[in-house]
Amino acid sequence: VAYAARNVVAVLRGSDPKLRGTYVALTAHNDHVGFDHSPVDHDSLRAYNRVIRPMGADSPIRPPTAEEAARIAAIRDSLRKAHPARLDSIRNGADDDGSGTVSILEIAEALAGGPRPRRSILFVNHTGEESGFVGSAWFTDHPTVPIDSIVGEIDQDMVGRGTSQDLPEAGPTYLEVIGAKRVSREFGEILEATNAAQPKPFVFNYAYDAPGHPLQYYCRADHYNYARYTIPAVAFSRGEHLDYHQVTDEAQYIDYDDMARVTRFVYDAALRIANLDHRPAVDIPKGDPHAPCRQ
Repeated sequence: VAYAARNVVAVLRGSDPKLRGTYVALTAHNDHVGFDHSPVDHDSLRAYNRVIRPMGADSPIRPPTAEEAARIAAIRDSLRKAHPARLDSIRNGADDDGSGTVSILEIAEALAGGPRPRRSILFVNHTGEESGFVGSAWFTDHPTVPIDSIVGEIDQDMVGRGTSQDLPEAGPTYLEVIGAKRVSREFGEILEATNAAQPKPFVFNYAYDAPGHPLQYYCRADHYNYARYTIPAVAFSRGEHLDYHQVTDEAQYIDYDDMARVTRFVYDAALRIANLDHRPAVDIPKGDPHAPCRQ
């Protein structure tokens, strides 16, 4: 390969001798999309994307109309009053997927410091998600534990934003849910019940999970590489935004309070599944794990 890369894997051993050989997997990805060879002005790019590309790289590039150009200039000029131009070429990926990576580290620390769940917890920070999910594909094809011993997987990718400034329909309770019931309805219902018990429950948005959805989210997250092995798997996200795959995806724009709420919810869901006396029932037959993904 052009550049060596590795998944980062850890295990928290379960407390039940009969169940510690089974695992709940918590995953994120630790790569992003590198850097640009030509630096751009941070504020000019944000102003343009705010008007023209509200979903960042998933919004097409096009010239602004005269009215849009005036809006872009007004936003840029207001930012200029706060600070001078800032050239940048590094795509830091604070939300994509620094947020998911930080979340599972926090969950690992909390679990390690408390009573052990009955099942073991498998933490996997995948590499190469942005190159076509190569890290999660490699891990599930060459797992460090028997693949059938994983009873469920929860992936977090871009859980650090989701304000109404990021998406018009978003807000403090916004959470996109992909794949939760495709392999196991029970698995999805456990997630819903865990969410309902939160002090401030999220409102699950299943729209992007719909079969045939043009954005293909079901086939665009690491959770799919677990689902193809008939493992109940879900991808959680707080949604795309103007900084998606841009040099402006930086820590200053993370919504830390709501990100912490996602982390607490995933922690509670992992514990609930890990302490079940049975594994979530699988509703579909095993298929070819190397067949093409279908949204």
